[in-house]
Amino acid sequence: MTVSNPVRRLAVLASALTAAFTAPAFAAENGQVRALLGAPSYELATPQFPGIYGQLWYQHYSADKVKDNHGDDVSQSATVPGGGVVPVKVDTKVRADVIVPRVTWITEQLIADGRLGFSASLPLVKQRTTVGLSSAVPALQPTLNALAATRSGEESGVADMEVAGFVDWQQEASRLAGGLALVAPTGDYEAGRAVNIGTGKYWTVRPLLVASHVWENGFQIGTRTTYSVNSTNRDTGVKSGQYLHADWAAVYPLGDLWRIGVQGYALVQTTKDKGDNVAADGNKVQTYGAGPTIAYLSESGTWAVDFKVMQEFAVRNRPEGTVGWLRLNFRVD
Repeated sequence: MTVSNPVRRLAVLASALTAAFTAPAFAAENGQVRALLGAPSYELATPQFPGIYGQLWYQHYSADKVKDNHGDDVSQSATVPGGGVVPVKVDTKVRADVIVPRVTWITEQLIADGRLGFSASLPLVKQRTTVGLSSAVPALQPTLNALAATRSGEESGVADMEVAGFVDWQQEASRLAGGLALVAPTGDYEAGRAVNIGTGKYWTVRPLLVASHVWENGFQIGTRTTYSVNSTNRDTGVKSGQYLHADWAAVYPLGDLWRIGVQGYALVQTTKDKGDNVAADGNKVQTYGAGPTIAYLSESGTWAVDFKVMQEFAVRNRPEGTVGWLRLNFRVD
């Protein structure tokens, strides 16, 4: 049977599109990092007395854009035989719900006049990523739909666990804490899968620093800064770059029970990803976020709840969206 030239060209074009979209848009983590963006808040400047503290946090993340290395919406195209280029529109939606059980233990042990403490967190994640591909060639839409399906998916489960040790120095109007955290690859991960709960089969070591100050009128500012260094993902051979992550909060008390303020975060990757199939620009991620926060502290001082919403901006090589947190903090003993 003889295949007509238009059909043959269409088949070649579909094959070219398939090849163009088999490579991942980003490196091993697909723009993900091991960071609970915007998690800390008013407690950055709140005295932490010896004891055990429990935290139960809920995060909802929603993004309808993915930004490239220049901060523009991600777009792709396929070059076909003869030098023709078919532009392809990429629509991506990311939805994630995260529950974070966390525990902090401030001991009686003193080190250089600071109290020794430990913390551990184990996020539970449900994520759905939906990718749509379309072009001006209607006959190619079935092929594009099939390709989009391979880049879409939904997964849920345990993510990567972080444990940390630190020394906490507290004075009447200020607080300073320094320590070291380790993130283990406890999350479910499969190389090449569209959605992963874990970020990869590698370890992360991160020094951390917490600093805060409270003025006489009750206004307080605080920040928690970490710097993450990653080992090589043994499933992909990719070594993700190092990155700085800082959360900050500026809060003012409304009486003894309520706090209002502004919350934000910065995430900046400082070194390139390295490995096969990594883009020449190194897929260096960047994002900033900011928004309002409100907190209620119980009269007994044994529990508190807060809510905050932050909008992302100046994003590079990852989704751009909105982060919301609802958090419960309480003293166990």
